[in-house]
Amino acid sequence: MKELLVTKDESGKVIGEIVDVPKPTAQANQVLIKVVVTGTNPKDWKYIGGDGPPVNAGDDIAGIVDSVGPNVIDFKPGDRVAAFHVMGDPHGSFGEYAIAPDHTTFLIPENISLEDAATIPLVAFTSAIALYQELLLPLPWSRGTEPHNPKGRNPIPFVVYGGTTSVGLTALKLARLSGLYPIIAIAGASKGIIEKEDLADVIIDYRNNDDIAGDIKKALDGKQLFHAFDAYTEHPSTQPLAENLDPKGRVTGILPYEQPLPHGHTSKMTYVGSVHKHYPPFPAEDAAVDAGFGYVFSRYLTRLLAQEKFKPHPIKVLEGGLGGIVDGLNQLREGKVNGSKLVARIADTEGL
Repeated sequence: MKELLVTKDESGKVIGEIVDVPKPTAQANQVLIKVVVTGTNPKDWKYIGGDGPPVNAGDDIAGIVDSVGPNVIDFKPGDRVAAFHVMGDPHGSFGEYAIAPDHTTFLIPENISLEDAATIPLVAFTSAIALYQELLLPLPWSRGTEPHNPKGRNPIPFVVYGGTTSVGLTALKLARLSGLYPIIAIAGASKGIIEKEDLADVIIDYRNNDDIAGDIKKALDGKQLFHAFDAYTEHPSTQPLAENLDPKGRVTGILPYEQPLPHGHTSKMTYVGSVHKHYPPFPAEDAAVDAGFGYVFSRYLTRLLAQEKFKPHPIKVLEGGLGGIVDGLNQLREGKVNGSKLVARIADTEGL
C-alpha cells in the first residue's frame, strides 16, 4: 500500500514523500480500516521533524472496515467507520490502510459522509475528555441536562476560550448537549460559525479587547464560574478565565501552561492520548479510566450523529489525495485555515 511520511526541513516547513509499505494486519482489539478520507490537525505538523524519522502523522480516519483482530465484537468488514488512531504509533491515517483501537472506533450512519466523519475523532475525544474527565461536567446522557434551557435543573456556567477552533467548537457543541447555561464563548473573526449554530449564549470578541475578564464577569451576571476550557492555551488566553473562576474552580487547556495562573487555580492540560495509553509525564491513572470512557463516548457519538444532534465541522477537501496533505499542513502551520477542517480523499492520490 501507499502512505505519506512527513517531516520538516530546516526552516520548519513541512515536507513529505509517498512511499510503498506492507499492508498492516489488525492485532487483538484492533480494527484495520481502508481509509477513504483522512482528516488533518495542527498536531500533524507541530510534532514532527527534529531527530526522528519521517512519520505517518495522521490520526483522523474515515473509511471502511477491512478486517478486525481478535476480541473485536463491535465491528465487521464492510462497516463504515471513523476512528482515532494512536498518536505516534505506525499505520496512521495518511495511507491506504490504517490501524485503530476498537474502543476509539465508531460507526458512521448513512446520513454522514466520510468526508464529514474525518473531521470528528481527535477533536471529539479531546473535547469530551476535557469536559467530562478533567472538568467533571454533567454527561450529555445523564439526567438534568436540558439543552439550551435557562430554566433547566442546576444550570452551570461554562466558558470556552478559542470557541472557533475545531476543539473549541466541539466543546461548545457538547456543552449544549450537556445543558450547560450560560455558555460563554471567546472568539474572533470566525465567530459567525458559533452564531449560526447557536452554540453559545454570549460571544465575546477578543480582538482589540483589553478587558476580556470584565466582559466574562458581565456575561456571568453574578453567577459563580467553576468550569473553563482554554482551547487556545497560549498566553494570555487563560488569564481572563482564571480571573473569573471561583477559588475552587478548574480550568483545562490543550497545551501545557508555561506561566502560573492568578489566584492559584488548579489547571491541567487535557491530553487526548490518555484515551489510548499512558504517556509520561501525564498521570498513569488517567489512562486507566479514559479508555473505558472512550469506548462509551465513541458509541454515543454514533447515536448523536444518527439523530443529527451533533454536526461535523465545515470541510475543505485538499486536491491530490495523499499528495495534497503536505500543502494542507503548511496551510495550518501558516495560520491560513479558519473555520474549516482540511481533509483528503485517498482515492484522489495520483497513481491509485
